[in-house]
Amino acid sequence: MNLFSFNSWISRFLYLVADIVLFHILWIIFSLPVVTIGASTTALYYCCMKRIRRDEGYITRNFLQAFKANFKQSTLIWLFILLTGAILFIDFRIGMAAGGAIGRFILISCSVLLIPFFCTALYIFPVQAKFENRIIDNLKNAFLMSLSNFLFTLLLIFIIATFLLLAFTFPPFIGLMMIAGMGIYAYLSSGIYICVFRKYIPEELKEDAEATGIDREY
Repeated sequence: MNLFSFNSWISRFLYLVADIVLFHILWIIFSLPVVTIGASTTALYYCCMKRIRRDEGYITRNFLQAFKANFKQSTLIWLFILLTGAILFIDFRIGMAAGGAIGRFILISCSVLLIPFFCTALYIFPVQAKFENRIIDNLKNAFLMSLSNFLFTLLLIFIIATFLLLAFTFPPFIGLMMIAGMGIYAYLSSGIYICVFRKYIPEELKEDAEATGIDREY
């Protein structure tokens, strides 16, 4: 068997590496205005999940289509996350500065609110990429999925923690993150989200197995 033939494991691995780098580059380019990070992240997960489910190419085309289709809702969601995060951060600072019973009350209240905020933020953009719903419905579903799939949520947190730990303790890892960081994280986490979503769309596995290679709506 020719190791460098189109279907060889080496060729498939190299294609995957190239796709992950492209994921990362596209995400950075379309996130540069900052306000578009939500739409860019949604498009990233859309492409990654398609790549994993059906080994589908056309990454740039799929990214652009998903970015455009989800721009409004994803941007509003991103702004909501930024605003909520800023409020929680300011409240934490106030609680730390206040001290005493009032300070402790503020810190405890913020800590309680931080958990659903983080869990929702962890799932919201993959949910937005997968399901066509109102913003409030996707936010609610993202939070409920994070709780009902707690082991998967822990695995996602573990991946994030591992990335952060390597970034602070292993300098070469920072170079890798600059080249393909978001692509690597999105690809790894997309596999988890696919497992979660198939609990709610059980027929998807059969559809993927029967896919003929003709482009279909995700």
